[in-house]
Amino acid sequence: MLLLTTTTSDTPGLLMILLWAALIALMGCAGVFSPWLAKGTGRNKAIAYGNSFAGGVLFAAGLIHLLADANDGFAAAYPGLDYPAAYAVATLAFILVLGLERVVPQALKSAGGTEDAEAAALLNAAGKSGLTPYLLLLTLSIHSLIAGLTLGISTSAGAGILLIAILAHKGAAGFALGSTFRDADVKPRIRIPALLVFVGSTPLGVILGGFAIDLFGQGDGATVAWFKAVAAGTFLYIATLDIVREEYFPGGSNRGRRLLWTFLGAGLMGLIAIWM
Repeated sequence: MLLLTTTTSDTPGLLMILLWAALIALMGCAGVFSPWLAKGTGRNKAIAYGNSFAGGVLFAAGLIHLLADANDGFAAAYPGLDYPAAYAVATLAFILVLGLERVVPQALKSAGGTEDAEAAALLNAAGKSGLTPYLLLLTLSIHSLIAGLTLGISTSAGAGILLIAILAHKGAAGFALGSTFRDADVKPRIRIPALLVFVGSTPLGVILGGFAIDLFGQGDGATVAWFKAVAAGTFLYIATLDIVREEYFPGGSNRGRRLLWTFLGAGLMGLIAIWM
């Protein structure tokens, strides 16, 4: 049971789950509130490198680990199914998140006609329209919840690097979200509770994922396979359209260093696959 300190040799216990949730919450708080504390640009460079590293980790985690595990899980749960269901679910999740983040916000905005379709993208979302901060809050919170669920259902052996990636992405995404609320001049009585929703989304996902493992078991269960397939599609979306696109197009300077950090993140996850 999750209520014990440990469950099995591969499954984290309650204390570990709570520690992960607390670390992620602290990183989220640091990210969302730092735009009001830091005005220099040196911090942005560190955020860019951390974001690039997280992009590599999340891309490899989605493609090498989660999608492969989901495929094995579907094969075990539905032995008579001759269809790549895990890949189909991941594809659907990718497209649904794409619609949620890139189509719905534009549809809700008043038809101005000249704004670029990428104006509300993650790190460039500094528009001052009333809906922009809250739409970004919604999409990032959903991303974060799914990322937390994925960490919660991960084995202890593979969770360390994934935790680092989530921490890096949480801080960078929180900084972008906080900057959007700051630029939109949202009042503190509205801003603080809204930003805390984002801060708490990943820890909530971690805890829910831990309870999902407690209820349904770790490994080849159908529920876990569905979780991992959806998470794989979401991770691939975050890594490609939320992180890689924003860090490299236009991306500014130091692209070579950003690429190195992306390679290091993906390489670490690739190495972990040798033992997992």
